[in-house]
Amino acid sequence: MEDSNRVILETVRDMLARGDLSQAVTTVGNLHSADAAEVLSELENEQETGILVKLDPRFAARALLEMDEEHQIEVAAGLRTGQLHDLLVSMPVDEAVDLLGDIPEEQREVLLRLFGREQAGELEDLLTYVDESAGGLMTPDYVSVPPSATAEEVVEQLRSVSPDVETIYYVYVVDDDGTLEGVLSLRELIVSPPGRLVEQMLSGDVISVAPDDDQEKVAEVISKYDLLAVPVTADDGAMLGIVTVDDVMDVIDDEAEEDIMKFAGATGVEDEARVGLLANLGRRLPWFLVAVVVEILVAGGLLKLYSPVLQKFIVLVFFIPLLVTMGGNIAVQSSTIMGRWLTTGKPRSRETAREVSGEVAWGVLVGIVAGGAVAGLSLLFHQSASIGLVVGLSLGLTVVAASIVGCAMPITLRALDRDPAAVSGPLIGTTMDVLSLAIYLAIGMLLI
Repeated sequence: MEDSNRVILETVRDMLARGDLSQAVTTVGNLHSADAAEVLSELENEQETGILVKLDPRFAARALLEMDEEHQIEVAAGLRTGQLHDLLVSMPVDEAVDLLGDIPEEQREVLLRLFGREQAGELEDLLTYVDESAGGLMTPDYVSVPPSATAEEVVEQLRSVSPDVETIYYVYVVDDDGTLEGVLSLRELIVSPPGRLVEQMLSGDVISVAPDDDQEKVAEVISKYDLLAVPVTADDGAMLGIVTVDDVMDVIDDEAEEDIMKFAGATGVEDEARVGLLANLGRRLPWFLVAVVVEILVAGGLLKLYSPVLQKFIVLVFFIPLLVTMGGNIAVQSSTIMGRWLTTGKPRSRETAREVSGEVAWGVLVGIVAGGAVAGLSLLFHQSASIGLVVGLSLGLTVVAASIVGCAMPITLRALDRDPAAVSGPLIGTTMDVLSLAIYLAIGMLLI
């Protein structure tokens, strides 16, 4: 929390301690909704809801939406049905649906009965879609016009548009059957003559997504075509709603966090924390068991195989941690970079080859520099050219091998139609432990 918000929080607490609720409400109401959410979240539950219900409903709804999802659910549970209904009515439809989907079913059914029949039906339809799909992200609030409308009529409609509409930068052209025929930008309308028909201004191909498309695909489409919003259409071309860029930004953040957790070998940690320790253990423990078995059997076997070299030149043992650590770090870095490259879209083979060659080239440079530096230090401290050569050459080759392995694993998984982010830290670390030891001990056997 920023220092300014911390001061405001303490001020609000003092006001509540004195019983001055109205002044606390005024203080919070003068903040930006994001700052208000931060301050409210630090209060006791009863104090938080006490202020929230006294705020202007639209401002209170925005503040509630700025809170994290789990806290939103906690706040909703502390509100009376009528109070929560007032907040839901003041939210964009897609945000209201998200919150409705998170609260208990009995409470949700009571709330839906408080809405009008048409609005309740609209909400129930949206609730049928999976949260992580285009349907789960979309809002039915958008501007649509018939093909026969004129530019002047559309501009007049935009002037009177409801503030609940998510975006007016695109106007969607829908025929009498509800089929999406095209899209107009605000710029096209402004520069067109007043009497020009909409059907004469339609753009060519319309980029759209299906309601069942995964949210990550929706994010890719909006990013690829630089859209502010993308329409969601049914199989027959009927317009269902739009997904706006602000919703996609949240998706990109969530997907990035999920991918980072996968690369670390800790997939689904947040979900597992909710269901308990056993679920968490069952999901993550196998990776570490595999790593332990491989380390004992393969790495241990290599050390035993080359034990005569290590016994004769005990100084080589001291460099094993350096080689193993460097190999693992470089491999994880390369796999993370390559994995993110593969998951941000559908790169062509030539582009992927260029990324791989660049990453491997970086590995070669690092290997040369690091290997040369370690070789020089080994020669300086141990007065042995052969030891310095073995350690320096081994480190250089290990770094190069690590960059290749780090790139190869995500690409292999992508070729097998698997999520590149599923490459876990333990798997890559174990692979490089074995490989770095094999390189080091083999070079030691050959050169000494």
